[in-house]
Amino acid sequence: MSNFGSVKVRFAPSPTGELHLGGARTALFNWLYAKKHQGSFFLRIEDTDKARSKDVFTSQILDSLKWLGLDWDEPLIYQSGRQERYKYYIKKLMDERNAYRCFCSKSDLENIKEDSYALYPGTCRSLSSDEIKTKLNQGKSFTIRIKLEEGYTEFKDLVYGAIKINNKELDDFIIARSDGSPTYNFTVVVDDYEMEISHVIRGDDHLSNTPKQLIIYKNLELKAPIFAHLPMILGSDKKRLSKRHGAPGVQSFKDKGYFPDSLLNYLALLGWNPKNEKEVLDADELINLFSFDQVQKKGAAWDEKKLHWLSGQYVQNKNSQFLLDQIRLLDSDWGKNSDISTLINIINSLKPRAKSLHEFIVKSKHFFIAPDTYDEAERLKAWPDSNATEIVGQCSDILTSLDTWSSEVLESEIKSFASKKSYGLGKVIMPLRLAVFGSLDGPALFDIISILGKTETLHRIQYASTRMPT
Repeated sequence: MSNFGSVKVRFAPSPTGELHLGGARTALFNWLYAKKHQGSFFLRIEDTDKARSKDVFTSQILDSLKWLGLDWDEPLIYQSGRQERYKYYIKKLMDERNAYRCFCSKSDLENIKEDSYALYPGTCRSLSSDEIKTKLNQGKSFTIRIKLEEGYTEFKDLVYGAIKINNKELDDFIIARSDGSPTYNFTVVVDDYEMEISHVIRGDDHLSNTPKQLIIYKNLELKAPIFAHLPMILGSDKKRLSKRHGAPGVQSFKDKGYFPDSLLNYLALLGWNPKNEKEVLDADELINLFSFDQVQKKGAAWDEKKLHWLSGQYVQNKNSQFLLDQIRLLDSDWGKNSDISTLINIINSLKPRAKSLHEFIVKSKHFFIAPDTYDEAERLKAWPDSNATEIVGQCSDILTSLDTWSSEVLESEIKSFASKKSYGLGKVIMPLRLAVFGSLDGPALFDIISILGKTETLHRIQYASTRMPT
């Protein structure tokens, strides 16, 4: 199945920021592929950028992956602890004359570009031993460049198919900087080889790096892995999704009370489809169905409405007691003065429209606190004149007379009243909703009234009536 006999994949984030959605999707596809083939999913922290890499970001990335349920196999690899291995392979290339020192300064390279050389022309490639020794004795700094041979570099990508690059389009690229630090393309080759990675699954922004990495594999005489490059996640402007699109990181979804399985489900559908109409898929179903045959080449557009719909499906499928327990983990004071049965009823009323735990907290506010102000635009829409005040007053009389207080009875009585009076139902429902809930948005009106109870409902209607047109 692979160059190494079993599937071994890795996710290799840089701890220069929190785990973003594109990174999470890459980690997910690696994890799904490994699980499907009973393979291993490793994590490698690429922390060689000392100035930008932060421990706080490493912790955040690990926490986000744990929250998503993307468990990894040990050991956890840190690039910063592997410098001696990089030096070993650079020395190997130098000893076998598959790489060489380049003494060209920045100004030298700029002059080369001005002389119409788009690519490095191999200025230092053929220096003699004496020339090299002289420059070293003079204390001249140098980089290490790979020695590129003529011909083609080709590979078969699991998503993009056969790719063939003429080596003339490349140059003798740098694999070690003047301070001795190895470049990205070199470190990933060494790491992936020593980790025995069979499949490199990553975003297609790395597609241009692949020929260079294959050249390094060839010059080191190492087995190369199989590559699969995933389509980018795009914003509404069809450009790569980023913070400027308002794209939150994974931590933000956790903080807002989204369920990790709903986010995983949505990320899986970005650039992949299961070849059927089903969209709500749990982890086991995703593992069973996942295949690169269904990964598309075209960029996948981030659709927040689709995420919210999918997240809402997961919310509706959760047990209400479970939801209560999870809400209390986010806000331990939520509904603290109400009995459990009332809280369950509130959750049930909000369930059909909620997409996250945070929404339960925000949208339940007026179950616990009576509204004392009303949005003017909503007031003009729902309670424009004294006629609305009269209708609400008549509704109040009906509610006062009721001995049975259930959403079914409440709905029947109010609708019967509206029909007898030939009132449009909206002219009755909207001012009542504004009075008892302070908003035209929210759960079904009769569920609200049933949960609030008779005394509280009548009190809120009376309060609102004193502040509206008479």
